[in-house]
Amino acid sequence: MRIISLVFLTVFILSSFTLHKFYVSTTSIKFIPDDRSLQITAQVFADDFEFALKKMASGIKLNPDNNADLVDSLTKKYFQKNLVFKSNERDLPFDYLGKIYRNDLLVAYLEILLDSTVINFDVKNTLLFDFTDDQKNILHFRSQGRRRSFLSVPSKHTFDIELNLSK
Repeated sequence: MRIISLVFLTVFILSSFTLHKFYVSTTSIKFIPDDRSLQITAQVFADDFEFALKKMASGIKLNPDNNADLVDSLTKKYFQKNLVFKSNERDLPFDYLGKIYRNDLLVAYLEILLDSTVINFDVKNTLLFDFTDDQKNILHFRSQGRRRSFLSVPSKHTFDIELNLSK
């Protein structure tokens, strides 16, 4: 009887905990002064991203892609809408360099070439906010050995960044 009670208690305790999936993306932005460029790497969970792309085109399958050209086109379009860079109210368009899959992540590579007038910029990161309200996006900005980090959530998703971080 004691063993049955112990088993029941263990099952009850374990069943009261629910599994929680984390909804987090990471975007790294590195300023390269010699090139006046921003090198951007964004990592999102491939299954969550696939769900978001299916809103744009049903039947999409990632990792492996069922239609590589369409997936690349939709990925670029999604990032253009949800990872927006501006300086002085002017869009800073990025070049979509491509993507790879690393385990369960989609890793996208982007680059922005800056003109000499840009000294700061705003970045809006709403990646996968259309997928779940629990989504959080971590942004890391690096410039000349210094780093600044931000947490993007639905209520606060735009940040002002200076290219030359003060020491």
